[in-house]
Amino acid sequence: MRMKLTYVTLYPQRYPRVKKIAVALKDENVHFRPLAPRVIAKLGNGKIERMVSAVINYSAYLLQIFFSKADVYWVANSPDVFVFPLIIKRADYIFDYRSPWPLEVELEFGKGLLSSIADFLTKIALRNAKMITIPSTTLEKDLRHHDKRVFLIPNYPLKKDFKPSVEADKFRKQNGVSKGQKVILFTGRLSRVEGFDILVRIVSELVDSRRDLVFWIVGDGTLRHQAQELAEKFPRNVKFFGWKPYEEIPNFVNAADVCIVPRYKTAFSDYYNEEGVQKIAEYMFFRKPIVACGIAPSKEYLLVEPEDMVDGILLALNGKAPIPTPRTWEDDCKARVIDVVNSLRRA
Repeated sequence: MRMKLTYVTLYPQRYPRVKKIAVALKDENVHFRPLAPRVIAKLGNGKIERMVSAVINYSAYLLQIFFSKADVYWVANSPDVFVFPLIIKRADYIFDYRSPWPLEVELEFGKGLLSSIADFLTKIALRNAKMITIPSTTLEKDLRHHDKRVFLIPNYPLKKDFKPSVEADKFRKQNGVSKGQKVILFTGRLSRVEGFDILVRIVSELVDSRRDLVFWIVGDGTLRHQAQELAEKFPRNVKFFGWKPYEEIPNFVNAADVCIVPRYKTAFSDYYNEEGVQKIAEYMFFRKPIVACGIAPSKEYLLVEPEDMVDGILLALNGKAPIPTPRTWEDDCKARVIDVVNSLRRA
């Protein structure tokens, strides 16, 4: 009998991991589908409007999960509340523990009621899961007290999909980069959690001393206004592209000289490395030098203190950063996804 496996995440189109799982299961007699939300409200960009939109979207999606039908669900955490309709109706689910959500809530909003609620929800979600999947070995320490089977499935890119559509030199020229200029690339959420405000300081320090540098900023988020201000202040050295479809990201990475991952150093820094942080694996795919701060050590990138990011970028430009090893979903992850499904069938 064909297994009906539904992946639960509020915005499945934003997460390439969903497509990659589908690719892995294409020939495995599994009907895999993401549960796309039927209701999406966006009332505005203000804090109140965003909160009201979130309440509407979460409530509608929770009801949709409850009334959906599948043999097994695969639920992405962050937020972990989406497992509760499944617990109520006693459905089997795999918990895709992609990040320490309670710690991220604490980092963004401080230790208090919100982080305590997030911690409670995560513990319940882990406790009731049939199996657990994680993208990184750094998350294993959170699962020491759980007796569930854990599968490591890193967030490496699809080899067949992550290809540029424009040659690097042509893409650079199309975006105003002249010969001799060096491109520093940031991709991802424009938020404090992603360290975007560190980038603001980096740009301000480097542009004055290195006129040959161009910063490309690709993404969107709550600090979008800072990206716009940077581009207006340094029009020759900063280009803000905003959000771009995933299929366009290879063009940016392929055309960059150095890629950066700035994060604040916190008690949670050791949770993040190239296995779980997708953009690092994407930078690695094109063997681009990577400068990072506030994450776990790895031989794949140059790790520095947040205050030393400028020096780290200069070292990378001078060839003193590691050249990373490309890793792909097909070679390193596909078989692990199939193992998850086969384990479900045997359970």
